[in-house]
Amino acid sequence: MLQRSFVFECSTGTYLECIEKGVFGSNVPWPLEVRKGDYCLLRHYEVGTVFALWRAETDGGRKLVPRAWGGRFPFQARVALVSPGIIEVPAKVVEDYIASPATGRHDNVIEGKRAEGLLRALRGLVQWHEE
Repeated sequence: MLQRSFVFECSTGTYLECIEKGVFGSNVPWPLEVRKGDYCLLRHYEVGTVFALWRAETDGGRKLVPRAWGGRFPFQARVALVSPGIIEVPAKVVEDYIASPATGRHDNVIEGKRAEGLLRALRGLVQWHEE
């Protein structure tokens, strides 16, 4: 089966709500590709760090938590932390895996060898519970 990971984005203004509500979201529909059990990360684009590691508790959907972020990010996935705590990783450590080789821009959907490499890099930093 094709390994996939999803990189959601946050700002200083949205980070806490992501963590408190256990939901990550976007204003574009790519989170609808998330399936229960997929790994999810949260990239803080203002600070330049990536937070890890969660697994999707549900398939991605629309407005799973309707009032989250005032409704601005309706495409969502519910997530649960699988690492012992939130891991803060400098984006440069995982840049090769989350940036598109073609454009250099950060991708939200990471598949195949890039997803496998990303998870290997994270496993080098912390252990987590596999289910």
